[in-house]
Amino acid sequence: MRRRYPGRGTGATDRRAASPRTRSVPPPRPSPPRPPARLTEGVTPADLAAADIYPTVVWERGEPLDEVTAHYEALVPYFRAAARDGDGVLLWIS
Repeated sequence: MRRRYPGRGTGATDRRAASPRTRSVPPPRPSPPRPPARLTEGVTPADLAAADIYPTVVWERGEPLDEVTAHYEALVPYFRAAARDGDGVLLWIS
């Protein structure tokens, strides 16, 4: 359904889309990536095993938390590129 807003004459369906004021606002700047070590600060493999965080067997063996930080480091450029290009990201966890 198309709505017409008085004085606009554009037939825009969203008042914000027709407003010149919102077009002049620059997109927010992305925050700097957090250091990977912040993800695991104050957490031990035993904590993750006790909380039944997948992959539990890795944490039960007491292996370092490098697996968590490695995945984070790989995702940062992906999310940054999506944000830069104005793309959305869908995360499906099953």
